[in-house]
Amino acid sequence: MIDVPPPSYEQTIEAIAKCDIPRSNISIKYEDYLRSDEVTISDLGKVDDAKLRCLKAAVHPFYILTLAEPAQQAAFYEFARREDRPAEKAAALEWARSRKLIDKVPNYIRDESLQSFGNRLETACGIQPGSTLEVFNGDFLTIRRDVILGGDFKKLSGKTECLMNVFTASDAQEHGIRFGFVGNEAFVEEKK
Repeated sequence: MIDVPPPSYEQTIEAIAKCDIPRSNISIKYEDYLRSDEVTISDLGKVDDAKLRCLKAAVHPFYILTLAEPAQQAAFYEFARREDRPAEKAAALEWARSRKLIDKVPNYIRDESLQSFGNRLETACGIQPGSTLEVFNGDFLTIRRDVILGGDFKKLSGKTECLMNVFTASDAQEHGIRFGFVGNEAFVEEKK
């Protein structure tokens, strides 16, 4: 695998503009709290799959994308999910199959608490239930902050890969459940 440097800001703006998005609506800057470059677009104009596909190709995988219009942001993420989900699920199922975990992949049970489902994901990966995952914002599973900040994250080693693959292999996303964890983002301490 060869590490390729990200395109320059100007190259990225040019690629986005080719998606029929006005240059004046596009800005890119480094965000300290993300520890990454962020592309912000104030308005996409008319939204369709062709435009969203073009935009995704222009920013992925180098930039974090923020669309100022909430409906456009939601449309982009729904499009990306539709486009990427079949290949991601197939790869995750193969990952679980190759590690003889396929029978442990949990499916979400209607009306089950999300924490209960998270506990079943942990169990499938050989993690003490309730020790690593927590519910965030009602429909999002994430790695507990104390695990990341307390040094327990390093102890998880390959277990995070298992959690991600077992979640992706499950049917949780079809129920609107999401999973992720803090990557580059810097933790912002809340003032008391």
